[in-house]
Amino acid sequence: MLGRFGSSSPTGGSSDPYSPEGTSLFDRYATGSGSRSKRSPGNMGTRTSRLRATGVKLACYLNTECDRGRATIIQLPEDCDTMGEVLPKIQARMQLDNRMLYASELFLPDGTKIHTYRQLIDVASKHTAIIVGCGEPFDPSTVPYDILEFHLHGGGRAAAMQVKKELHDKRLLDAHEKADGVRASGHGVYPNSVAVVTARSQTVENNRQQAAHMRHEYMEQLMFRASQQKELIDRVRENNMVHKMEHYESKMRRKASEEARLAKLTYDKQEMQRVAKEKKAASRARILLYHNKIKQDYQHSSMRLRHQKLARISKFGSMGDEVRL
Repeated sequence: MLGRFGSSSPTGGSSDPYSPEGTSLFDRYATGSGSRSKRSPGNMGTRTSRLRATGVKLACYLNTECDRGRATIIQLPEDCDTMGEVLPKIQARMQLDNRMLYASELFLPDGTKIHTYRQLIDVASKHTAIIVGCGEPFDPSTVPYDILEFHLHGGGRAAAMQVKKELHDKRLLDAHEKADGVRASGHGVYPNSVAVVTARSQTVENNRQQAAHMRHEYMEQLMFRASQQKELIDRVRENNMVHKMEHYESKMRRKASEEARLAKLTYDKQEMQRVAKEKKAASRARILLYHNKIKQDYQHSSMRLRHQKLARISKFGSMGDEVRL
């Protein structure tokens, strides 16, 4: 038990079977100078540190939109090691689903297609732009000139510096050539040389021609606008006349229809009055016929004769008296 808790053997080894060889539990956890002499192991690497050291960053542009779109920086995880895993991550990071696009191939700025993951890693290590294609042909006209030059010069910061230096040298060479041409034409040699006078007169003539051309274009624009306005006014007048004619024709149609309707109403009213009069006259004739018939029947009836006889008797007396009279 004592050897297990820190007693060392005479040979200098530890009796603890769980402790490293040549050390004891006391030596491992002691705070003396002996432990300070041994250098402690450093911090272990994390996933973030490994990604920073060995991670892959892709600067992706969408094909046909390189000159009017910004790069999308894509950080590939450590477990991504095939092209089949790279394309879905590019699809999700660039949000191509919202535009109904599907990332199917990758290109370099010069139009070379990337086939393998190793080629993609090499290109990403040089900070070269990646062109994402969605099935359409590669469009070299939209690739910016600086991105193409950086790729052709090897990529990275060295390529950018080299391109900037070449551009500076070209500008300097052009400036020297222009200065040599100016000196060869006589500018700066003599203060009032023929070249100076010629250049001034040529400048004045160029300015005059430019002003005349601008005035000519301005007058053409004015004439074109005037013709457009005249054509517009003519069309408006024509449309107004057509609308007036249509309105007048519609008014006349409504008037004719109203007159026909009123005439029909008048005719129907007169016809109804005529029919009513005929019915009334027929009714009166029928009533008169019934009245005459009833009157004749009454006049020829025996009751009326008896009444008349009684009336004469009461008026003239008895029958004898009536005979005498």
